[in-house]
Amino acid sequence: MVSTAMTSASQTAAKCGGHSLRAALATAAVTLGNAHRRLLMLVLRLVGPRPAYDLMARLARRFYDLADETRDSSEARCRAALGDRRAEVEIQGISRLAFVHRMWNMVDLMLAPRFLRPETCDRYGGRVPEPYLSLLLQAQQRRQPVILVTTYYGPYDLLPVFLGLNGIRATAVYRPHPNRAYDRYRQSVRTSTGCGMLTASGAALNLSEILAAGQAIALLADPNGARHGVPISFLGESTTAPRTVGLLAERHGAIVAVAAIRRLAEPFQFQLVISDLFGPNDWRDQADVIEYITRRYCAALEKVIFEGPEQYLWLHRRAAFAKSAASDGEDSGEVVSRGSDDSASRALAKREE
Repeated sequence: MVSTAMTSASQTAAKCGGHSLRAALATAAVTLGNAHRRLLMLVLRLVGPRPAYDLMARLARRFYDLADETRDSSEARCRAALGDRRAEVEIQGISRLAFVHRMWNMVDLMLAPRFLRPETCDRYGGRVPEPYLSLLLQAQQRRQPVILVTTYYGPYDLLPVFLGLNGIRATAVYRPHPNRAYDRYRQSVRTSTGCGMLTASGAALNLSEILAAGQAIALLADPNGARHGVPISFLGESTTAPRTVGLLAERHGAIVAVAAIRRLAEPFQFQLVISDLFGPNDWRDQADVIEYITRRYCAALEKVIFEGPEQYLWLHRRAAFAKSAASDGEDSGEVVSRGSDDSASRALAKREE
């Protein structure tokens, strides 16, 4: 019996030791990763935009060509949207370049503190086009709430930065990165020009309060099959879009602006795009206001993507692909910023009652 007890204790100690070792290795990996990121950031800032973009593009293409599952998934989603518009060889090229743009997001975040300032905003193409800039600033002055809707397109991480440089104060919804050190850095860049950040967890009710105060919010709202969403066709797929944006806009009489940032051919040169801007006067006579708002902003997002599909993050598409992987159709992703959690819509609807 004593021998059995000793054996059991040894096994328990071995398990605890194994867990401790794995935790230590994980911590070491994160620490090394953070050190590598800081070193990379210093190098990229030192060499400037063109060499930084070239370096990251080579690394991205190398990884993409070796990652079969990533490549196949991205190409399949790209093909579903563009199969009747582009040849197969073009689709493969668009999918590959889209992955490069994904990696350039990190470069943009690392270069932004050095290059993006109020006096350099126009130099890098960071100005919101007229008449939309004047309309948004006027709404801000008279305290009319604004919902800025965007998608996983181009350097979307920089949207709060450019909004602030244009004098637009907004609260952007985001999901924290699991690497806390990187997340702190990312948020320090995003908030550097005056915009606030709100975590996706429990965001819906906080967003309602922000809009009630006549302020602006910014959301990533990609349609991806929310169970109680509005049925739509998006990028060649039958899916549903969350009702959250429509509920918020109708309740608070908010202006809805569909915005995106597009990279230009020159490294670290951008173009801010307002694909659509509409408000209460546009949906006053609609039989189903929420459906009208949802379909209209999704159509505007789709327009942006089709104009430059190589800058869309195809790996973030869910919709029919998520449904085929999960027969019960459960939602996945962030509350509002990924546009997938219809619990946010239900919370808002309950508050309406």
